[in-house]
Amino acid sequence: METLSTFHFPLSTLLLVLLSVSCSPKKKLVSPTANASNYEWFSAKVNGEMKTENGEMSFTGTVRMRRDSVVWLSASAFLGMENVRTLITEDSVFLVNRLDQTYLAEPLSAVAGKLPLSATLKETQALLLGDGNSDHVEIRFGQYLAKIKYSDIHWNEPTTFPFKINKNYERIKL
Repeated sequence: METLSTFHFPLSTLLLVLLSVSCSPKKKLVSPTANASNYEWFSAKVNGEMKTENGEMSFTGTVRMRRDSVVWLSASAFLGMENVRTLITEDSVFLVNRLDQTYLAEPLSAVAGKLPLSATLKETQALLLGDGNSDHVEIRFGQYLAKIKYSDIHWNEPTTFPFKINKNYERIKL
């Protein structure tokens, strides 16, 4: 039988590493909309909070975009494990929910109004980039409010959009 002290050393080491990383010099933060009018590529890390009628939930994630082409979102809400991955193209939405082992593959027009997405890719990208005044974005959808803060922002650096649906996942429809 393992004792508490067996777990104590790795946990202490992990906390020390996290503290040393969090105390390291910070990169200069660039507003996510500083280049919003003339970007080709955009990627950033996200820290956010979602308010619903059932309470609040914090999340982290990544946003990647290619202007007028694709939006890729990944969100983690529990212990840093990815919960949801979304790919939005000019005409379609793909969403994988790793917790429920389900996925959605629908035309963008079919989910507009049912999910916090705009009717077009261009509007969705503008919604994610915000009003151009800060590194914070607020997105309202009915009773939901998502507050997003961007960090580690990269403009015009090509990126990838990995997206794979496990063959055992069940397809859902809205």
